[in-house]
Amino acid sequence: MARKHDFIDRVDKFIGDKIYSLRLSLGLSRQHLANALGVTHQQLQKYEKGTNRISAGRLVLIAKALDKSVNYFYVGLDTNENIQEVPEKDNKLCMEVSRNFMKLRNPNHKTAVNTLIKFLVKESA
Repeated sequence: MARKHDFIDRVDKFIGDKIYSLRLSLGLSRQHLANALGVTHQQLQKYEKGTNRISAGRLVLIAKALDKSVNYFYVGLDTNENIQEVPEKDNKLCMEVSRNFMKLRNPNHKTAVNTLIKFLVKESA
């Protein structure tokens, strides 16, 4: 029986959170990324939640599919920066907002949307 190791579990969760956050920011569905990786969407979900460990080779494929270097997934690990987790119920809304944002052509509109969101976040804090 394998022993539980808290640090390794935190690393798995940290990397999974980064994959999840990046996938959402790119407006990709879990199914779309899973297809690109040759895994099921359920397996990708397990990677994103840190339930299943990602092999080095699989992480390279994920990095290529998301157009990032492998190093990206470790940035912030030493400083214990945590990615803010998106609640499951907000998942679809995040995807929709991200897709619509990426459709904006005017950089001024993108800046205005980002400024509005920052303002709303400050107001709700």
